[in-house]
Amino acid sequence: MLPSVITYGAILAMPQVLPAVAIPTVANRDASPIPGYGIEELTWEVETTPGGPTVNITGTIENVYEELEKINPTFVSDFGLHDPDHNLSLAAPVEPRGYYYKSWDCDAVTWWAGLSNIQAGLVYLNGVPGKPSNGPGPGNCGRVSCSYSSAIYWCNDNTFTKTIDSFGYISGAAQSIINKCGPSMDYYVHGQVFMTDNWNVMIRGAYC
Repeated sequence: MLPSVITYGAILAMPQVLPAVAIPTVANRDASPIPGYGIEELTWEVETTPGGPTVNITGTIENVYEELEKINPTFVSDFGLHDPDHNLSLAAPVEPRGYYYKSWDCDAVTWWAGLSNIQAGLVYLNGVPGKPSNGPGPGNCGRVSCSYSSAIYWCNDNTFTKTIDSFGYISGAAQSIINKCGPSMDYYVHGQVFMTDNWNVMIRGAYC
């Protein structure tokens, strides 16, 4: 299984930023297997206060938020992560920024994910500053969000490390799956979207 690496960070002098870096950890035994893809959980190195000490947290972005709130109950306001203007600036449209959709496969995965849980994950991803990087593929995936058995995966099919400009683009690609594949009975969704520069995003059920 190839290692999956996702990093994000920002210039420390900038206000309202949660700098962090994610490094690969041991293969996640609880991750749902996806044929042809390697899946890794991530360990995030994050600041607990702006410019303050860092801690390592293993898991998804939801795990990061949960643990940081225990360490620093005011971290969300400290970093301005729930500021609507801040989140909107990070949730830029995908195609105007040079990332283009290639195709969708609504039957690529068969486990349904809860629509409301996926949408909550999109909010978390839109709130994360920085540029994510994923290690060489093909089929190298990181589980960036997972809650209530509903997961978002970001996968690199290039043979080199892939970096994109924003976590908001992962969120935007996931939203396109919802738009194209359509939720079943308005409650569940699954599918996969492929980008022209050889990265893709999956929505599917998972153990979490």
